[in-house]
Amino acid sequence: MASPKMTSRPALPNELASATLEETATLAQVPNERTLAEWLEARGVSVQGWGDGTTKSVGKLWKEIKLGEAGLELWRTNDGKPVVLRSTHVLRGKVCSQHSYERGVFLFNTWQQFSDGRKRTRNGLLSEKLNMDEIPLEEHLHEVCKRAVEEEEMCFLVEAAFVLGPNTPAPQFDPLYRCPLTVEDEKFMDYTIEVEESKSFPGLQTAYHLYTVDIICSGLPGVDFNTLEYNEPDEQGKRKLKYVHAWNWLQWPTIQRYLFEGSQLKETKRKGAFACAEDLEVWLQRHSVSTDEWGKDGHKGVGALLKEVETEETQLELWGRHDGVPLLMRVVHVLQLKVVSDDPRLLNKFLLQTWSQSRDGHVRDVSRLMSKKLTCAQVPFDEARFNKAAEKIVESQLFFLADVHFSINPASPPVKSDMSESEVQVISTRLVGMHHDIEESPSFPGLHTMYHLYTMEVECSGLPLTDFTSVDFDRRGGPFAHGWRWRTLPECLDVLHARAQAQERQDTRHRLALNAQRQVIGDTADRLERMMAAVKQLTEGIHCLPGNNHRLENARAMMAELQTLTQNLRKSNESTQEEEHADAGASLAESLPPAMLSKMAADTITSDSFFEEILAKQRVEQVSRATPPSLATGPTLHCRGSRGNMRNVSSMRAWVAEASDIPEAEEEGRREASSTCWNRPCQ
Repeated sequence: MASPKMTSRPALPNELASATLEETATLAQVPNERTLAEWLEARGVSVQGWGDGTTKSVGKLWKEIKLGEAGLELWRTNDGKPVVLRSTHVLRGKVCSQHSYERGVFLFNTWQQFSDGRKRTRNGLLSEKLNMDEIPLEEHLHEVCKRAVEEEEMCFLVEAAFVLGPNTPAPQFDPLYRCPLTVEDEKFMDYTIEVEESKSFPGLQTAYHLYTVDIICSGLPGVDFNTLEYNEPDEQGKRKLKYVHAWNWLQWPTIQRYLFEGSQLKETKRKGAFACAEDLEVWLQRHSVSTDEWGKDGHKGVGALLKEVETEETQLELWGRHDGVPLLMRVVHVLQLKVVSDDPRLLNKFLLQTWSQSRDGHVRDVSRLMSKKLTCAQVPFDEARFNKAAEKIVESQLFFLADVHFSINPASPPVKSDMSESEVQVISTRLVGMHHDIEESPSFPGLHTMYHLYTMEVECSGLPLTDFTSVDFDRRGGPFAHGWRWRTLPECLDVLHARAQAQERQDTRHRLALNAQRQVIGDTADRLERMMAAVKQLTEGIHCLPGNNHRLENARAMMAELQTLTQNLRKSNESTQEEEHADAGASLAESLPPAMLSKMAADTITSDSFFEEILAKQRVEQVSRATPPSLATGPTLHCRGSRGNMRNVSSMRAWVAEASDIPEAEEEGRREASSTCWNRPCQ
């Protein structure tokens, strides 16, 4: 059976990406432990301390090389620095049946039990260490998969309830047992390399070559089960129990959540990481990000992402763990502005961008605050930088204003000279919040993006009292027209609710259409099967007549075509049924482990204490503004029973409640309880 075509070797990460391989240590060069130590020392790797504590000795490394479990390579970076790499190769198998493969369901090793009864959480895929003689893997893939499934971890099947205990001793190895599983096919999915310093051999970098393969087997139980793994024969030829493995059938998204647990940031791509868009595209595809839809149907291309990286508006992060799955994340920092007016007639209202029109006349709905991606060229951001960025955004987006009915004519787009400058000026700014969100990028399909959102309230003068349009000439590819509406928070919530209801109605229509389509496909497949039966009867009749070989061949060809068509319709019907009953998938943020999400969200462009310091400063300023002048030198209360004095008392009482952080409902209760005190004239 031909092995699936494998992708080329991925580049080494970080500073080793452009390094060149100079030498591979062989047993002829290092025939024993002493010569291996000399080889390492001569290339800058000190072996002093190896074997102390939890570290391994030089002899252990030499044994790995002798048995083919690891390789030793000398690489040289662009600046001439030598780097010695210990290389290990590991297969990660997504084991499944043909039926479960079509449904995206695979086997997951949830726990292991040692022969002495101890248990540990595994939460991993089928894992198999490769011998250096089995590299390149594509030439040995089928044999490796058969060994991993039929001879080692999954060889001996037992029921899911089997656990070693006081009354359940370790079962003896049965040489007559034959594994019921058969590897029918394998599909190569992914190949990555992770490099880090070895904990076993201090000072020695280790490259983990990780191959992910879908392994399709026959003979698998349709329910959860356990397997027994035995050690190699000892000197007496006996094979003792090594592990009990628990295997559970899980959907691939659920498995991914488990595999993300414990993930670490492996690599970060910033300005200068890619020489051209082609290099970036190769790197994206190497980490399972398809760019087939990029640059089409309104989506941005690879070149646009490269520009974001080079202008430091975006950085790309690769997360993962050795036995997990890689996750590529685009990280963007966005400043969004809640623009308010100093005119009291627009109290409690802010600007919401409702639509955007490009130079070609295309209009799209947006419904968002004024926003712009921030550059990370100079971090961390402080209050002054946030204020300056906010002022610059307002100036660029509200510099040219038009009436609410303005639109761009593609045949005669507006020019700066035909428009008058606005009188909008920023009066004050304040940071009101920071949060994050993760979703698939609408601009780059298939690329997950973490948005760090920083929200500021910006008070401006010179803004129109009614809804209006702004024209942006600074943005590349412009001009662009943006529609702005004055909205209150309840109005925004109503719009959101209306859109959610419209989406629900649309989903209902889609489900009904899918159901109708499925019924039509099923009826068509039934009719085709009846036609096949009729053709088969005709074929049998033709076979009995002499001189009809040509007609018989045509009839058989028609039967084969009908059978293929029927099978395709059945498969289409099954996929349509799955789509009909599929629930809306959880967002990526919900599918990631909380610890991993917390690590990702912690990488902001501000200092750790920045937001807390800003809030504390704002509270102090708020209290200072609310303090009555008469209280600046000490509290003096004058109540003569006049209406004016009562208003002052009420104002002061509201200030006391606000300064003391008393909840509104609690403060109202206190007012009612003390009404006789506050509302009567002072004696």
